[in-house]
Amino acid sequence: MKRATLEATDENVLKSIKGQNSTQRNLEIKDFISALDMIEGNMFISLDARWGEGKTFYVRQIEKTLEYQTMKKFSTEDTNDELDRMKVHFTGTELEDIDLENSYFPIYYNAWLYDNHTDPLMSLLLVISKKSKKYIDTTKTKKLSGRFGELLSSFNANATFSGKANIQGSIDGEKVVNAFKNKDILEETKIAEEIREDVKQILDEAIVEQAQKLVIFIDELDRCKPSYALEMLERIKHYFDDDRIIFIVSVNKEQLTHTISNYYGNGFDSTGYLNKFFDIEAYLPTLSINNNEINEYRSDQRWLNRFTNMLNKYYRLTLRDALIYNQRIESLSSISEINDYSLGSCCLSLFIPIIIALDMKDARIKTEFLNGNREFFEEINELDEIRNFYGCFADPNKEKEERIALGKERIMAVYDYAFKNDTNALNKVSIDIAEVRGFKEKCLKFSGQMRVDS
Repeated sequence: MKRATLEATDENVLKSIKGQNSTQRNLEIKDFISALDMIEGNMFISLDARWGEGKTFYVRQIEKTLEYQTMKKFSTEDTNDELDRMKVHFTGTELEDIDLENSYFPIYYNAWLYDNHTDPLMSLLLVISKKSKKYIDTTKTKKLSGRFGELLSSFNANATFSGKANIQGSIDGEKVVNAFKNKDILEETKIAEEIREDVKQILDEAIVEQAQKLVIFIDELDRCKPSYALEMLERIKHYFDDDRIIFIVSVNKEQLTHTISNYYGNGFDSTGYLNKFFDIEAYLPTLSINNNEINEYRSDQRWLNRFTNMLNKYYRLTLRDALIYNQRIESLSSISEINDYSLGSCCLSLFIPIIIALDMKDARIKTEFLNGNREFFEEINELDEIRNFYGCFADPNKEKEERIALGKERIMAVYDYAFKNDTNALNKVSIDIAEVRGFKEKCLKFSGQMRVDS
């Protein structure tokens, strides 16, 4: 097989949309795009997959589908030829028509191609400006190019403040030292705000009337130099905080985590560092299955959010389902009964995400769970989050496996008391009934279950 057939070129991506055995993938792409349309405001999504599994093709298929849908709505004389070329590939497929509330301006950015640049913000804005010419008239293009030039000038003129040289140059160590000696913090703050305003104006030009939202795909970030990859994440999080923008970063998270650990040292929490950038973690679908992790984390609801993430992974929820699941969990944020570290609160943080997940995935198992069948726990008992949870409810001086076993016994006693009406269960493990009084009713209420199905 020739290498060209493996490359995610425009031609190959478009051909794949109407290619043999494309139906299932197209349906997944349609679901993904429909899920994007549910998003309100700014969001950062990671798409995790190992190298060679096809994430570049997947994101480029999404990019081209969004581009086609927007072109259909707002065809101009300048885009008619491109629209006709794309129409051949979409006609008769599952992606020909997608009912969307918003229109989208997609940008594909291969970070690996630009990691020799000094500042990733510059190369990303260059790609945005280049792509924008398809969508805006000459006057707007000139204005956008002018704003981009001003931004470049701003960065280059003040390169010594950050220790960066211009885009073509290299870092001058002596200049960096002198810059820090003479650094004016107020001036640097002013420059940063000016840059932020310049970026906003460029985005205002890029997000034109026919596109309500900008979707930016950052690809191959895990192949970049560690410094470039980390700076890219910092830049987009800092300068692209705009409700009209959605970022999808396709990455081998395991590899990137390893790279960051090597860069900062093995004691550095690289996983926690990455998680702060992303609102939703998705996994490359393997024929009809999308996977997501909700990275929302609140210290006062640590178990609730950890179990939500765990079940998201366990059930490999589609992006659409993950967003719905996230919304249902977020509705619990103000409930005082879940916001403390008591045994009852922690058990609510475990049982409620389970009930909501089962409600979405398997109504039969949900019914059995609510009626006292705890077989579901046997499926998840070996998961790390569950084992760590059990271990918190036993004497910390005991060995790990004994703590886990004893903690599990206490949690199962709460379940048996609440869902099997076993009034003696609590006595066996010395739990005061006052700690879990009305527990089942709270589970039903907070999970949205008005009654136990029979």
